[in-house]
Amino acid sequence: MSKGVDPETGFIRGGSKHNCGTWMDKVGSSHEAGNKGIPATPRDGSAIELVAMGYQTVSWLADLFESGLGTTSEVAMKTGSSDKVVTFREWSKMIKDSFEEKFWSNDGYYKDTVNSESGCDEQFRPNQTFAMAIAPELFEESHMSLALRNIGTKLAGLVGMSTLSPSDKDYEPHYNTSDNGANYRTAHGFNYHQGPEWVWCMGFYLRAKLLDFTRQKKERTDESGTEGETERTESSYSEEITQFFATVLTFHRAMISSEPYRGLTELTNGEGQHCSGSCPTQAWSSACILEFLMEYERDFLLRSS
Repeated sequence: MSKGVDPETGFIRGGSKHNCGTWMDKVGSSHEAGNKGIPATPRDGSAIELVAMGYQTVSWLADLFESGLGTTSEVAMKTGSSDKVVTFREWSKMIKDSFEEKFWSNDGYYKDTVNSESGCDEQFRPNQTFAMAIAPELFEESHMSLALRNIGTKLAGLVGMSTLSPSDKDYEPHYNTSDNGANYRTAHGFNYHQGPEWVWCMGFYLRAKLLDFTRQKKERTDESGTEGETERTESSYSEEITQFFATVLTFHRAMISSEPYRGLTELTNGEGQHCSGSCPTQAWSSACILEFLMEYERDFLLRSS
């Protein structure tokens, strides 16, 4: 397994087709199906959410130094047999300047990885929403809006987000750890991150949608004419946004009310179907929805009132 930083783009990179280096960490365990020891989702190369986290980290380090609180302003990157010294600000700019070119797909979404040897770069997954939520400045606004529309159509489920596009050849939305069959793609739950709908991902999708809605609201308001027209436009769009989020969270509210643990499940099968192999309540499922609600109240409701 390799790890490091691409000296041309500044992207964090690592892993190989023989291991899993991100949260999508399922490794097969079925002798009969032939997937034992094989990673289902290597996501090697530069994973989009890790690149976004790297960008935020080096940008923070640059701010820290420039404010007089940091002691180091630069770092050495390995470039073959020599080192390339860059400041944290230069590193941040490298990532931002390369991001759209490397990750944007003309099919209307952001690639899941870049330079993967396992051939997973073009897969359509929800990890892009994590990057959007934490580092929206990396994304061209019209591309982000289009990607979010496609994500809403193709990946958003009733409670969670499909971990892989239904149009992908590896899509298998029904997770069953008790599957002792000979199907390589599903035996022993090999498809853990190949279509089942994970609830924690919904929180980042909603946070990214909130950012996009807020930007569009400002654009619509700025285009309005008189003060009265501006107020009516703002009020109408605010109601539209509120209704969207209320509709999406209908099923989460119902699940919390009906489940004995008063929480949100780890994942569901395709189309929100119950999954017996899912943890019935999981902290990050609830926490990511709560984080969205806190941002919604702070950045939208309070500013709209």
